[in-house]
Amino acid sequence: MRRLASDDTRRVLEDVEDVVENHGFLYRKDWIRVLSGNKEAYYGWVSLNYKMRVFENFSRLPTLGLLDLGGSSLQVVTEVDELREDDHHLVSKIGPMEHQLLIYSLPAFGLNEAFDRSVVMLTHSEALRESRDGIFEVRHPCLSSSYLQNFTCHGCFGLERMSSENVTTKMEEKELSSYIWLAGSSNWENCKELARAAAVNSSNSKLSELENHSKCIGLSSRTGKMMLNLTSYSHYNALSGFFAISNRLNLSAKANLTKMWETGEHICPRLWADQRSTSAQDCFHLSYMASLFEDALCLRNAEITFGPGDISWTLGAALIEGDYLWRSTSESQKGFLTLKWNERISSSFLLFALLSFLLLIVHHSHIKLPMPNRGTSSTRGCLPSYLGPKRQPA
Repeated sequence: MRRLASDDTRRVLEDVEDVVENHGFLYRKDWIRVLSGNKEAYYGWVSLNYKMRVFENFSRLPTLGLLDLGGSSLQVVTEVDELREDDHHLVSKIGPMEHQLLIYSLPAFGLNEAFDRSVVMLTHSEALRESRDGIFEVRHPCLSSSYLQNFTCHGCFGLERMSSENVTTKMEEKELSSYIWLAGSSNWENCKELARAAAVNSSNSKLSELENHSKCIGLSSRTGKMMLNLTSYSHYNALSGFFAISNRLNLSAKANLTKMWETGEHICPRLWADQRSTSAQDCFHLSYMASLFEDALCLRNAEITFGPGDISWTLGAALIEGDYLWRSTSESQKGFLTLKWNERISSSFLLFALLSFLLLIVHHSHIKLPMPNRGTSSTRGCLPSYLGPKRQPA
C-alpha cells in the first residue's frame, strides 16, 4: 500500500471503509489508514519484546533488537543510549520505563525487491543476450541451469546505456520492453557477489570492482550511502523472511556468518541439481541474508537469533493502540497478580473436583478401604520386619 500512488491509496481506503461500515463494525475514520514503515517497525519491536517477556515486571533488562525482513522492505529497531532529533529516533514509554529507540524502515531491501534489483543489475552486464524468439534473456548465477521462465523486469535497461551497439539498437527497436526470459547459470561465487551488491543497493553487479568488502560497506539509499548506527553489542532477533529461509534450509537458530556461507556452498549445488525443488531463489535469499548482516547492516559481531516465527507487528499494534502497556505500575502488577491468582484457584478447584469424584465412585461401589487397627499385636503384625521390635536374646 505504501508504494501505491496517493489516488489509488485513497480509493482502496474508501472501499475498506465501506466494507467496515456495511458490516456493522465499530470504527472511526482515522483508524483506517496506511501504516508507515517506522510504525510497522516500532509495533514489531513491541511485539517481540512483549512475547519474549522482556517487559514483564518492568525490569531493566536490555531489550531485544528487531530485524524484520519482508518482501518489499526491511525494518530495523534497536535501543540506543543517545537520542537525536531526527525521523529515526523515538522515545517509547512502556509502563514506568522509557526506551530510546533507533528505527529504520528500508523500503527497497525486502526479499522480492532485492531479487528484482539483482536482475536489473544483470541487464547491464554480459549476462544479457537475445534469445531466438527475439526476447532478451538474462542469466542469473543464483538459479539452476535448467531454470527458464518469463519475467517482468521493472527498471531493466533504464539505468545506463549498454556498451554493445548491437544490443542498444535492438533495445530501441523493441521500445525498451521489460519482458525478458530469466534463465539460470548456477555459480556459487558469482551468486555471492551479486547478492552482496544487491544488499548494499549497488548499481554494479560486480561488488569486487567497487570496494574491498573485508570491511562493512553500508547501505546505498536514494540519498546516497548510509551507515546505520546500530549497536553491535545488542542481541537481535531476525524475523519473518529471515526466519522462513533459515527454517527451510535448516540453519542453526543462532546466526553464524561463517556457517551461513558454508551452508550455501554445500547446499546450493544440491538444490540446483534437484529438478523437483520448488524454492528456486533460496540460494539468492541465503546469500542476500548473510550479506545484509555482514556488509549492509554492519552486524558482523552482533548476536543474532532467527525467530520466533509467530511474531508479527499486529500484536504490538494491539498492545499500544489498546493502551495495554501504558498502565501505571500498580495497575499492571495488579493485573499480573490477578492472572496468577486465578490460575491457582482454577488448579485447586480441579484437584478438589477430581478427589470428590473418586470418593463418590468408592462410596457407590461399596469398596471397603483397609482401616488401621489400633491394637498393639495387630500393629506389630502389620509393620514391616525392619520396623518391628527386636526380640531380646534368651
